[in-house]
Amino acid sequence: MFHMSREIYDKIEELAHLLTQSKEFQAMKRAEKESEDDPALAACMASYNAKRAQLEDEADKEEKDFDAISELTRELDEISAQMYALPAYHARQQARIPFNQLMQGVVEVLQNVVEPDVQCSCRGNCASCGGCGQS
Repeated sequence: MFHMSREIYDKIEELAHLLTQSKEFQAMKRAEKESEDDPALAACMASYNAKRAQLEDEADKEEKDFDAISELTRELDEISAQMYALPAYHARQQARIPFNQLMQGVVEVLQNVVEPDVQCSCRGNCASCGGCGQS
C-alpha cells in the first residue's frame, strides 16, 4: 500500500468527482447500462466468464490436460467473436473511447506538471493547448 498526505488524497478525490460528472463518463456509464440490458450480450458475457473460469481451473491443475485447454481456448475465441459482433458490445466499447482519451489527457497534464521539461503532446505548438504551461 502507498502513503500520501490527506491534502493529496482530497485533491484526487475532487478530481475523481469531476471526472464522474464529465459528459464522457456519463455517456460511458449509459452505454454500459444499456449493454447490460441486452440479452444477447448478457448471454455471451455469462458464457465467456464460465468458460474462462473453466480454463483457469484447467490451467491450475498440476496434471494439465492440454487438449482440454486448447478446446476451452478455442471456445473462448468463438464466444469473443460472437460478443464483439453484437451492436450492444460495439456501442459499449465506442462509448469508452472518449473517456479513455479524457483520462489520457489527465495523465499527460499530471506528467507535464511534475516534469515540465518533458515535451508535451502538443509538440511545442502551445496555441491549441492550455495544459502544460509551456506557452
